[in-house]
Amino acid sequence: MDFLGARRRRGESTASSSTQKQNRGRRRGVNLAEGSIGRHLVSLGSFLALSVIAVMAIGLVDIYFVARLGAKPLAALSFTFPIVLTLSAISLGLSNGVVAVIARAVGEDDHEGIRALGTDSILLGLSFVLVLSVTGYATIDPLFTLLGADGEVMPLIKQYMHIWYIGILLQIIPQLGQSILRAHGDTRTPSLITLVMSVTNVLLDPILIFGWGVIPALGIRGAVVSNILARALSLVGVLSALHFRFHALAPISFSPARLRNSWKKLLHIGLPSTATQLVMPISAAVVTKIIALSGTLAVAAYGVGSRIESLTSIYLWAVAGALPAFVGQNAGAGRMDRVREAVGIAIKFCVTVGLCMIVITMLAAPEIVGHFTKDANVSALASYYLRVVSLSYALSGLVIIASQTMNALHRPLPAAAIGLTRTVGVLVPFALLGQWLGQIHGVFIGIAMAGATCGAIAWLVLTKVLAQESRHQPTPPDEHTTELEAVLGGPVAMDYNTLSVTKT
Repeated sequence: MDFLGARRRRGESTASSSTQKQNRGRRRGVNLAEGSIGRHLVSLGSFLALSVIAVMAIGLVDIYFVARLGAKPLAALSFTFPIVLTLSAISLGLSNGVVAVIARAVGEDDHEGIRALGTDSILLGLSFVLVLSVTGYATIDPLFTLLGADGEVMPLIKQYMHIWYIGILLQIIPQLGQSILRAHGDTRTPSLITLVMSVTNVLLDPILIFGWGVIPALGIRGAVVSNILARALSLVGVLSALHFRFHALAPISFSPARLRNSWKKLLHIGLPSTATQLVMPISAAVVTKIIALSGTLAVAAYGVGSRIESLTSIYLWAVAGALPAFVGQNAGAGRMDRVREAVGIAIKFCVTVGLCMIVITMLAAPEIVGHFTKDANVSALASYYLRVVSLSYALSGLVIIASQTMNALHRPLPAAAIGLTRTVGVLVPFALLGQWLGQIHGVFIGIAMAGATCGAIAWLVLTKVLAQESRHQPTPPDEHTTELEAVLGGPVAMDYNTLSVTKT
């Protein structure tokens, strides 16, 4: 009996040790349902801004070094942009689903569910990788021929894309892993991983593209190889953090029931979000086609202006990106009061910075544009674009805030409806109307009006959704009531006027 008792105690000790390790891992995350709301948003947003800058740097450095190879390699790289954007849209859509679902589970304190969802989200990403890699590799020739690539650049495109499709795994899986970390309230770790990835890519680009010492010059292939090596490093960092630091991954299960349950939750938000993301580059291509009716000068000005606009919107992506984890955890914990307050802070920040951007753009647009082009005509038209479109910044940013918040609340259809309305229902028609009324200047005015209109619509829809969610979720219990319930072994009612407690 003593022997059996000793074995049982050792088993209990082992199980307890395992549980303690998992709990230590969970405590490494941030409980966003407690503490200062503003401090949480600033912490989450500042590290996300760092990630956005690091990712942008990778693309800019690739263009800079490939451009030194000549016009044909640069053209080949440019032809790959639509495919890269498509993959980014799919990856971002799936990541939105991962953050929303896992953050909600974190708020509900569903420890086993958190770990199962973490592993199953990685498996879902691997299934997408397999389909995209095989399909993409098999359709390189017809797809890029459709995009207009000729016989001179097609060999260079193949050199790049053959390697790129093999490395899709290293693009999707690290992003999903970073989303799991963000769902736990940690944006610092994924941001540092992204920064290391960016620096590694920047250092490897010139070495592999032009060669160095015994390392041969790989040309355009060097750009994609350096990117894959940098992303492989990020994959190691993400998986190490998830497994050893957070204990956020459950053992792989091939149970159809578990996978079906997890994937249904993830795709419920991931698929509508992906559809919205995919429509954005398509609508951008349509708007570019409309602008092209006014000539190459107009296209060049739009290209310069839109790139500057993407740089100035980093603040928006940072504050909007901070919301999914915060909203998900607090909604899961029944703290819709904190959700409403956080959204209010985000909206005020967006509107305030948007108004400041109007002043800055009106005063300094020509000077800013001058750093990107020396052509006087392009500079003048790009400055006009920035000044006109900046008038919508205070409202247009609400679209992203609303979409991120509603995804985190597991309301993906209203979020997708806003995104589709913005791109298909408003932006393209307003741009066409502007072209008809005022040529290129009218198009730019139409783009600004579309941004402001969709921002107002997004605010109305978000207000309605928040009200609905607040009605459906009970008010969180008073902390003193909860403590008394634990002591008395049942629910209690407190009368603060008479300071009496009644067991119910």
